[in-house]
Amino acid sequence: MATDINTLAEICGVSKSTISRVFTGRAKVSEELRNRVLQAARELNYRPQQVMARDCVAIVVNDLPNPNRRTSFSERILNQAVFEITRHNLLSEIISVDELARLYNGYTKAVLLLMSENYIEQHLEQFRRLSMPILTVNKQYDFSSSVNTDHGEGVRLALEHLHAEGHRRIGLTVDRFNNQAGRERLEAYRKFMTAAGLPELPVVQYTDQDYAGSSAGLTTLLDSQPTALIACGEGVALPVFHELQERGFRIPDDISLITGELAGVSCWMTPELTTIDQDLDALARATITQLVTRIRNPQLPRSSSWLPTTLIKRNSVKKIQ
Repeated sequence: MATDINTLAEICGVSKSTISRVFTGRAKVSEELRNRVLQAARELNYRPQQVMARDCVAIVVNDLPNPNRRTSFSERILNQAVFEITRHNLLSEIISVDELARLYNGYTKAVLLLMSENYIEQHLEQFRRLSMPILTVNKQYDFSSSVNTDHGEGVRLALEHLHAEGHRRIGLTVDRFNNQAGRERLEAYRKFMTAAGLPELPVVQYTDQDYAGSSAGLTTLLDSQPTALIACGEGVALPVFHELQERGFRIPDDISLITGELAGVSCWMTPELTTIDQDLDALARATITQLVTRIRNPQLPRSSSWLPTTLIKRNSVKKIQ
């Protein structure tokens, strides 16, 4: 339960106006006093009640945006989320996980966590203490609502297409094993291969965070002689495509390839890539619409929603006679 400004002022031994100055920044206070008030606010779950001209959504990320990873899911969904927040006439603030104290130092009305599961789980208690609405994407927790993509459906659609084209030795790479998306993809692969009576090939991790290790894993998978490969994760679409070509594979003559959709990129590759599309525009719209609803109606119970995926068929899958 959140406390009020009177209780916070009494505990800190200062006036209510001093508390307001700490959170508005309209007048200077000492760094020692500021830190003492913010620490007490965190412990008491205090949230400033003043209303700004526009509400602010804090977007918490593992690391601040990196232009070298612009094709990754996290960077692309971040860009779309900021666009949608602005479109709803809201302010946004991007903060790294090391700056969580800033959530108490302003007028944050809601929090969007665009973080990996291991980072979230390191700070579970801090997030549970927050009084404002929290939303996660492709992750589910007891302290937040969530908007999710059906990643299992995407793998199933890709497998069905490859199977219909005559492929029986189908490999799978995932960019993470230990998150919700990875678990859903792996489960869908195993379920389909078992039901179809097809051999399960080694499933390996291919990630844009570790190209050397990913390349070694890909070697293991390719040694099992797949005729087709599903490479999951937007951030690895181009690296996998490039590495297969560097290894001398012709796509789709030597191996068929399905990757995650990169809007404005996949359709211009040679060949044009068949892709699993989780529609990041729709995901961002649904996420921010959910946040806005919860800002306006903070009493609503937490909920989770799911968005479908689609398969975009282009020219990187070969039909096997």
